[in-house]
This record gives sequence, C-alpha cells and structure tokens, in this order.
Amino acid sequence: MDIIIRNYEGTREEILSDVDKGSFSRKIEENQAYELSFNVVRTERNKTAFDLVLHESSIFFDGQQFIIKQMSTNANGKSIVKSVTATHIYTCMQDGRQYDTVTGKRSINQLLTHVFKPDNRGYTWEVVDPDKKFLTVEQENFGNANYLKLVQEIIQDYSATMIVDNKHLMFYPRGDYGKKINEPIRYKYNTDSADFDIDTLNLKTKIRGFPKKDDDDKYVFDPITYTSPEAKKWGIRIQDPIEDDRYTVKKNLEERLKKELKDKPDISGKVSLKFKSNIKIFDWVPFIYEPLNINTYIQVVGITDYPFLPNEPLEVTLSNTKKTMTSILANLKKKGVL
Repeated sequence: MDIIIRNYEGTREEILSDVDKGSFSRKIEENQAYELSFNVVRTERNKTAFDLVLHESSIFFDGQQFIIKQMSTNANGKSIVKSVTATHIYTCMQDGRQYDTVTGKRSINQLLTHVFKPDNRGYTWEVVDPDKKFLTVEQENFGNANYLKLVQEIIQDYSATMIVDNKHLMFYPRGDYGKKINEPIRYKYNTDSADFDIDTLNLKTKIRGFPKKDDDDKYVFDPITYTSPEAKKWGIRIQDPIEDDRYTVKKNLEERLKKELKDKPDISGKVSLKFKSNIKIFDWVPFIYEPLNINTYIQVVGITDYPFLPNEPLEVTLSNTKKTMTSILANLKKKGVL
C-alpha cells in the first residue's frame, strides 16, 4: 500500500517513500479516534516528498484521507527525521459551526440536518436503521457549537456508532454494525494479558413492552413481558419498560425486548494478541477468559494495527457496553489499569 502526501494547497502530490515501516501504526477507536502515526527520514530518494510533510498536509492511505496535526522534527548530523500523527479527515468537522439552536423532541435525522445546514463543508451523512431503533430524544438548546462537538453529542444521546468513509458519515444503532466471527480471543491461547472493567450496575433480567394503541385508546395486543434465562443466575431485576406505538405485531416487540434487555454484565477492556489475527474493528468475537469466568461475544471497539508488519500482533479494545470510549478509558485509568 502506497502512502501519498499532498500539500495543504492541493497543488503538489507525491508517493512518500522511506517511511520507517516499524513505526507506522493505525489506531481506530469507536466514535473517538482514527489516526496514523509514523516516522520518516529524509533521503535522496524521498527529498521532494519529505518537504511536503508539513502541518495540515494530507496523507492518503488505504483509501482514506488524514491530516497532519502533530509533527516533530529531529536533526542528528545530516539525518533529519519527522515524527508524524495524522488524524482522519472527519475530525476537521470541528472547523465548521452551527450557531442556531433547537429545543424539543427531535429524531437523529432532524438533528443531523440541523448540524449541517446551511454549510456542510463537503460532509455527507446517512442514518442506517432498518429496525427503527433510533427514537426521538428531548433536546434543549442543541446547537451553538462546532460540528464535531454536536455530532459527538448526537452519538451520545442516541447511542449511535459512527462509521466514516472520508467525509461521508454513517450512523448505526450502537452494536448493530459489525459481524460475528469465529475467531476467539482466549486467555493463554492468543493473549496472556487482559485488563478489564466489569460492571453489573445496569444488569437487568426482566422487561415489559407496550405496543401501539388503537383509536379507542386500547392496546392492539396485550403488553408482553420477557424474562431472560439469566434470571436463574442473577434473580429478577426489572428494566424500564419499552412503550413504542410503532409496534403492531407481537413477535416484533418480543424481539425488541430481547435485544434491549441488559442481561449481561457490562464488560470493557484491552488485550494484546500474541500473534497476527484477521480480527477487524467492529467485529463481534468470542471472548473466553477463565480467570473471570467470561465466555461471551464482545465487540471490538478499538484496534491498533501495523499495516507494514504482517506478523505484528494487534492491540484490541473490547466492549459490550454503551459507554463511549472516553468513559471506558477514563474508568480503566482511574482503576490503574492503563
């Protein structure tokens, strides 16, 4: 894979050679970070491209655009090395601002429309929600901030996952994006270290659902209750009910109750794999960790890989919670894990 460098003005573009392949890493954290880091030394072969490695220049790698935001230069005799951190183009949303505010119940679509009008700065977006899980949320004075901050508020309020493809943003209900794979992460098999935060505060085992009402203010079918098999282990713990007038079919509401019930402990943590893996960001992987009696699917919500070192193992962050990565990492740091 080539690394392309383009100057800020967009008038010059070169292939950047002689990058230190061992230093080249790509870090992705759900809704929080997407960046490249690497060192490059000035050589006779790359001197033209090397001069383009400046703050605000663009790096193109693996189909995505990144902007150099942090860089240091070290000179040792005739050797000059630049250490670069380039963040994904989506973070440049912070350069736009929506001054107007809105108050009242709003859907995620309505808020995104508000954020990006009248000047979207080239960003496009879509909401991918075939099961209509995103509900309206009461807002108060939403706006008067930069686009990135407002989008992060939306992600938090609607429990969304944002997938980015350059300047195109896709929003999914949290946990809906990604696929289950049969490549387990197992203690003493492909990882010897695992640092975890386990939280049973929101653990529930029983939930009730209320469907649509007809013109006579009667439910179209009787409210239903779902009790998880986990109740045998944890006892009856009742979750707030779901009241949603979109449901007119009993089976559909039953499926919603099963998906919404938080009948597993919230688990989040970080592991370092011992060897190369095909695991990708947002995959759901079997996680088996006997010391903590964990055997469940957990989503990969953070990953650091080394694209030019085919045998270098991944660093993976896992979570089955609705917490943002910021709160996960803050929690782990508070507990002395990180």
